[in-house]
Amino acid sequence: MWRLDVEFTVRVEGNAMNAPLGENLTLALDAGQTGVRTLLIRGAERESKQFPGLKTDSELFPQLAHIITSALEGVTEAVSLSIGMTGLTTSQSKPDDLLAMLPSNVFRVSLAHDSITGFLGSMGVENGTVTAVGTGVVTLAVGETEMARIDGWGNLIGDAGSAYWIGRAGLDAGMRVYDGRIVASTLIELLTENFSHPEEAYIDLQTSHDRVARIASFAQQVIEHAQEDAVAREIVEEAGRELAISAVTGARRVGLLETESPLFSWAGNMMKAQQLKESFLAHIAEVVPHAEFAEPLAEPIDGVAVMDLLPQTSPLRSVIHTAIRP
Repeated sequence: MWRLDVEFTVRVEGNAMNAPLGENLTLALDAGQTGVRTLLIRGAERESKQFPGLKTDSELFPQLAHIITSALEGVTEAVSLSIGMTGLTTSQSKPDDLLAMLPSNVFRVSLAHDSITGFLGSMGVENGTVTAVGTGVVTLAVGETEMARIDGWGNLIGDAGSAYWIGRAGLDAGMRVYDGRIVASTLIELLTENFSHPEEAYIDLQTSHDRVARIASFAQQVIEHAQEDAVAREIVEEAGRELAISAVTGARRVGLLETESPLFSWAGNMMKAQQLKESFLAHIAEVVPHAEFAEPLAEPIDGVAVMDLLPQTSPLRSVIHTAIRP
C-alpha cells in the first residue's frame, strides 16, 4: 500500500519510488466548489492556504490563475504546479492555456479532475474504488487495465448523495412541514432559523450567486437532525445508498467485483459524518459481501501533490494532462 509521509516520500511496499518530489517548489491545488486549498511544498516545509471555491458557471482558468498568483505571491523560485479540480471537462483539459496565464516562474502544469487526485489521496496506487463527497460527489474505480468515473455530473443532473443533494432534500422536507404536507419534522428549523420569511426562502436561494454552496452548507445540519428526526435520518440513509450505488457500479465496470476482496475507500469532508459513512458502507456490504474497506491514506491535497509520480502503466496516466513552458 502506498504511504504519503510528511516529506512526500512515495513508497510502494516500503521501497522508495521517487523521494522526495524534487528540488523545485511544488504548488498543489485541490480546487472545489466550496473552497480551494493550496499547498506549497519547499523541501520538508509545507505552507497551506485557503481560498473561495470555484464557480462552475464561470470560466475556470481565470479563477484558477488568480488563486495561483495569490498563492505564489513573493515566490521567485521555479514552481511545478499540480491541480485537481472540480468541473474539469475534456474540452477544458488544456494545461497550455492555463500555463499562459500564470507567472513565468511556473514552468510546469499538471491538470486532472478532482476524482483522480481524490483517488490518489485515499487509495494510492492500489486498485479499488473511491467515492469523494463534498459539495458534489464523484466516484472513481480503477482496475488492472481500465478506470471508470461514476457521477460527478453537477447539481442539476447528478451528484447523488452529495452535500448539495442532502442540503436540498433537507430544505425540501422543511418546506413540506411548513405547508403541512409532512405532519412533523425538526427540519422545519432549517427554514425558520435561517430565513426571516420561509415562504420567501426559494427567492433568496435562487437569486444567490453562491446558491449551490449555500444549499450544500445545510447538509451538516440535516445530518445533525438525523440523530433524532426520522425524516432527516431517511435523507441521510438514502444519501448513503446513492453513494453506494455509484461505488458498486464503478467497481463492477472495471472488473473489481470478480476479485477476491474488492477494495473501497472514500474522500471528502462529508464522509467525516459517521452516520453518512456508516450508511454508505452498509449498503455496499449488502450488495458486495466480500468487499474490503480501507480508511483514506491521506487527504485529496496530498493526492494532488504526488500525481506526477504515478507509474506510467497506471490507467490514470491517460487522464492527467501536463504542459511544460518552452
